[in-house]
Amino acid sequence: MVIEEVNCIQNHLEIEKTCRESAEALASKLNKENKTLKRISMLYMAKLGPEIITEEINIDEDDSSTDTEANSGSCTSIHCQQQIKELRDQIISVHEEKKTLTIELENLRCKLVEVIEEVNKVKEEKAVLTTEVNKQQKLLEKCNRVSVLAVEEYEELHVNFELEKNLRKKAESFAQEMFIEQNKMKRQSQLLLQNSAPDQQLLKALDDNAKLTHTLEEERLQHQQKIKELEEQLENQALHKEISRLKQQLELLEEDKKELELKWQNSEEKVRDLKHS
Repeated sequence: MVIEEVNCIQNHLEIEKTCRESAEALASKLNKENKTLKRISMLYMAKLGPEIITEEINIDEDDSSTDTEANSGSCTSIHCQQQIKELRDQIISVHEEKKTLTIELENLRCKLVEVIEEVNKVKEEKAVLTTEVNKQQKLLEKCNRVSVLAVEEYEELHVNFELEKNLRKKAESFAQEMFIEQNKMKRQSQLLLQNSAPDQQLLKALDDNAKLTHTLEEERLQHQQKIKELEEQLENQALHKEISRLKQQLELLEEDKKELELKWQNSEEKVRDLKHS
């Protein structure tokens, strides 16, 4: 729409410029013709006698004063009087036309000033639009940086969450294996007590078995404690809430980014159109 207005203004400017040049050329031509008519009139007046030459011919007087002055001449020839009247009528007509053209020329100049003001206004709007484009571009770059940081933070939290989940599964699996091994060793100890005499070797085996059982029990308790800590961390849902919040923030930033990109593209197109106009 702005481009169409600028093109229309430029067309009007060219038309008015052409009209002004034509008016100036016509005014110059009429001025020359006016001088020529004056010289011809003076020559005719010289032929009529010295009394007519000394009289002042005022071309700006109205038709009544012109007729009075014509009747006051010393020439009594009807043909001569008719020629003088025609010349004076032509001079008056030329002056009237000159006045009309002068008024039209002044109107064209006023329109030219208006067109120049309109063009300057369009230039100012273009400058403001360019500034707005630069501002939106900087804001878009800032949103891009924030989006990158949010994505990086989200990915880091997601990796930590997956790592803790895997550790929990491994701890549960290891605790289950230790529990099974402990029950197995208890059954073996009971079988040894039932089928063998309590000699020195048996006592040593039982002692080793008790130590191993104690060690396994300590490790089981440690792993249970780790599992409990991981479960508490997962139960409070802080990590999940933070991830959800970052996801929502990232979605909002992406929407703002798309909107700014669209505004920036529209502004760029307007600036390009104004540059080509």
